[in-house]
Amino acid sequence: MPQTRDLAAFVAVVEDGGFAEAGRRLGMAPSTLSRTVTRLEDLLGLTLLRRTTRSIELTPEGRDLLDAARGILARTEALSDLAASSRRPRGPLRVNAPVPFVLHAIAPRLSEFHAAYPEVQLTLDMTDSLVDLIGSHADVAIRFGPIPDSDMLHRKLGRTPWKLVAAPGYLDRAGWPSSPQDLTGLEQVRFAAPDHINSLRFKGITGPLSLPASVVAGNGEAARRLVLGGLGIARFSDFMVAEDLAAGRLVELFPQELEAEPLDITALYLTPTAGLRRLAVFLDWVGGLL
Repeated sequence: MPQTRDLAAFVAVVEDGGFAEAGRRLGMAPSTLSRTVTRLEDLLGLTLLRRTTRSIELTPEGRDLLDAARGILARTEALSDLAASSRRPRGPLRVNAPVPFVLHAIAPRLSEFHAAYPEVQLTLDMTDSLVDLIGSHADVAIRFGPIPDSDMLHRKLGRTPWKLVAAPGYLDRAGWPSSPQDLTGLEQVRFAAPDHINSLRFKGITGPLSLPASVVAGNGEAARRLVLGGLGIARFSDFMVAEDLAAGRLVELFPQELEAEPLDITALYLTPTAGLRRLAVFLDWVGGLL
């Protein structure tokens, strides 16, 4: 039977798109990985990869083995964790989450998690779009809003309300609004995507208010910085601006009248938490932040 380490090498070569890329990530020579895959092919009597000087391509047999190998590796790791259930959670855990959530929710309190689980080796990747967990080598992705149908396991971590905010200095210059309708005399820092964040709806007012855009930001953290710099108003998830509001760097506008459904925060993953204790304790911890 194939050795688990050989299957892991084969999966790494496929997921990283080549022997050199997989070798760099695993700290192995590409020639060693090439010999490992050749040994696997000889053992099974199959051609798994078509190799050229520039690329690799899976054969149909290689594609079948890839699916089977991923399942074997996942079950092997789950068994390893179960065998160590009497010990503290340990091992690598790669987390993918939006930039603002890492900066404002996870990072400020990550020392608490590290103190509780010092043998869990966290890697934090920050992207705002939903990622391919297998292709990105992530164990879990944290995302906001509706989650598309998929085969991934998921757990709702909590919800975050919206806050419409501005810098006091900006309002001193542009005028403090006394009603939501007065906001049309101000400027808005807009998000490039998703566009629904730019929609400002209020109780008793038909349709969203239309405000001129002062600038368009590519991500939430950039938008926050621009609002702090006095470029206009915008709405953010509560965790992003809670400290700014408490410190007086921002003020909230019409909290009782803004109509915006809180966002679901969801973790998506492929391995059941019952078989991966470091993932289970991380999800419990991050859910407690909300």
